Amino acid sequence: MYKIIDTHCHLDMEEFDRDRDEVIKRSIEGGVEAIVIPSTKKSDYDRERELSKEYPIIFYMVGVHPHDAKTADKESYELALEHLKNERCVGVGEIGLDYYYNHSPKDVQKEVFANFLDIAKEYDVPVSIHCREAEDDLVDILMSKKGVRGVIHCFTGSERLLEAGLELGLFFGIGGVLTFKNSRLKDVIHKVPLEFVVFETDAPYLAPVPKRGKRNEPLYIRYVIEKMAELLDEDRERIAEAGYNNAKSVFSLDRI
Repeated sequence: MYKIIDTHCHLDMEEFDRDRDEVIKRSIEGGVEAIVIPSTKKSDYDRERELSKEYPIIFYMVGVHPHDAKTADKESYELALEHLKNERCVGVGEIGLDYYYNHSPKDVQKEVFANFLDIAKEYDVPVSIHCREAEDDLVDILMSKKGVRGVIHCFTGSERLLEAGLELGLFFGIGGVLTFKNSRLKDVIHKVPLEFVVFETDAPYLAPVPKRGKRNEPLYIRYVIEKMAELLDEDRERIAEAGYNNAKSVFSLDRI
């Protein structure tokens, strides 16, 4: 049994409404010590705070997902600042850029992303960064905000993001994608220094093999750890321990 911190899990979503207690119980029994829930919009903030009160294993972040960037307003930032005073609120996210769907205009996405990066710098908290087909703009913005720390969420193997992330001292969220048959991440994972790896699910999405196609949950990180150990020809316990300790560090979870 590995010690696990799930650094990005949408446990607040309706997919978990019918059995959230059971998911958390078996996660704890399986070695999961903390779950970090990212926000996607301001209406998530209060719900996630309440979950963090109800379940000691849960921590949360505040932010607006690029899909919902067009909904970001003054209150989105003001409420985020208020929540960051709560010790259960450990970062800013999920923020970033997504040009694959373009649910929000690109200029709006960039503005919202930059604004939340400024908040993270001011409060010295980590960020969880989403990027899909927007690498050049995302890297440009990050380079203009040096000093921001955190995680490139759902890293899929982009050499551009790897190079920029390492230059900026960012961590890389490794999840179920690593186990997929045609994943380019399998060819790049050996280039990601172990001291910059954290593990995540992005649950309920991206369940790893052998659970692919099912709802993802924190306990399934064990399959990602085992696949990474196989690909790197490394000891599983060493891989698990590195991801756990890195997560504790980046999200200041020494309290657990």
